Amino acid sequence: MRADLNNKIAIGYLWNLLSKWLIRSLGLISTLCLVRILDPADFGLVALATIVLSFFVILSDAGTNQYLIKSEDCTSEMLDSAWSLNVALKMGCAVTVALLAYQVTHYLHEPKLYEVLLVSCFIPLVSSLKNIGLVLYERELDFKPLTQLSVSVKVVVVPVTLLLAFTLKNYWALVFGLIVSEVLTVAGSYLLHPYRPRWSTSLWDKQWSFSKWHLLSMTTGYVRSRIDALLLGRFLASKEVGMYRVSQEFAWLPFTELIAPATSSVYAGLTHVRDEMAEFHKTILRYLAISYCLVVPSAFFLYSFSDLFTTVVLGEKWQDASPLIGMLAMLMLSMPLNISLQFVLTNLSKIKYLVILDIVMIASTVGIILGLFTRGQLDVFLYTEFRMFLAILFITMLSLTYKWLIKLSFFRLISIVTLPMLPAFIMVSVLKVIQTHLDYPDIMSLFTLVVIGGAVYCPLMYLLTIFRKQARDEYAFIFAILRKLSPLKQ
Repeated sequence: MRADLNNKIAIGYLWNLLSKWLIRSLGLISTLCLVRILDPADFGLVALATIVLSFFVILSDAGTNQYLIKSEDCTSEMLDSAWSLNVALKMGCAVTVALLAYQVTHYLHEPKLYEVLLVSCFIPLVSSLKNIGLVLYERELDFKPLTQLSVSVKVVVVPVTLLLAFTLKNYWALVFGLIVSEVLTVAGSYLLHPYRPRWSTSLWDKQWSFSKWHLLSMTTGYVRSRIDALLLGRFLASKEVGMYRVSQEFAWLPFTELIAPATSSVYAGLTHVRDEMAEFHKTILRYLAISYCLVVPSAFFLYSFSDLFTTVVLGEKWQDASPLIGMLAMLMLSMPLNISLQFVLTNLSKIKYLVILDIVMIASTVGIILGLFTRGQLDVFLYTEFRMFLAILFITMLSLTYKWLIKLSFFRLISIVTLPMLPAFIMVSVLKVIQTHLDYPDIMSLFTLVVIGGAVYCPLMYLLTIFRKQARDEYAFIFAILRKLSPLKQ
């Protein structure tokens, strides 16, 4: 039974990974075209609108999927009640954003933001109507249908957004593209699953006992991840905010495209083993081992070759963003620990500790920005330097929280984080030497460095794990996942 569960988690990860790769491939094509059509100020404006809207969406997030996946049983009554609560909260979210749009626009000193927020109110309204029956696929660790839906929507949305960009040549192309994406997702959800939700309020009280903590955690988590952009938007021009947000998107590609796909299957998998602490620990450590084997070399590479990466991927117009991309890439080192801790504490009903961690990080971020502003030194580059060093503190806090709340070895966690650093450092050192002898066009040089980097890092990492007997289980699981690629062909 345990082998079957691990197999389902691995296959679920692979389907999520395939979905992310396909969607990101299409998204990258779209973004690479859009950055050459639109100005950084357009991205900055839409980034501000998205941050504001997402904040209120988070405030209305009842955590329906997490609640239903976590529950031992999932009846029609539970599905209907969860769907109805989500619709009601999202409707309240849309009305709130519309009422506060003018005040938000005035606070951020961006007049164009007012109309963008009013139009964007339709996004949460539409998304709330998505078929709740899709959560049944997640409960069963069957992510193939979800992959089909998300990829199909992206295939349609990308050309629509590009057509709008060529036609409108401003930020409205991005806004309308988001709306089209939500409409297609909702329509596709009812084609994909036969379940038809009905309005019901019968179990709202029961779900709220879970949702109130989830809501608070999501709110503080969102504020933690977006407070920098909100404050930078207050004190700096939208062009700088746009450069910062685009830099974040590309600097964090390794995490969002390689690690994030595992999150859904890992959360569902933890639900099945939460009463067996040894298996619970093993599942967490395996996820973290996979994550850091991918994140560490990616962060080191982007930090060391950010100039070349920016020139090839974003173009000369975005060259000023190169230092940002390098520094922001290093922030990925805390992300796997953070996202896995969210799943662990949600499964164990200890969400309040996530709130405490988020508050500490929010206070630290606000302190950095206000401190730099009062000294007249605030700019995105200096702020990002401070954030990079703050990530070290965050990694320590997260590891200690694991030890305190679920008795997971602090040194085992730190070992998983740091183990890939030696082969990653050697990889970067070799590539620096090789780069001085490359006389290719930039795109060929980047491709060559990536290929050689993989050829250097992978054998070194493999040899290192052989001598780490304590960590043998986590890394043996990685090799087992690679052997399970064949189910995708079935």
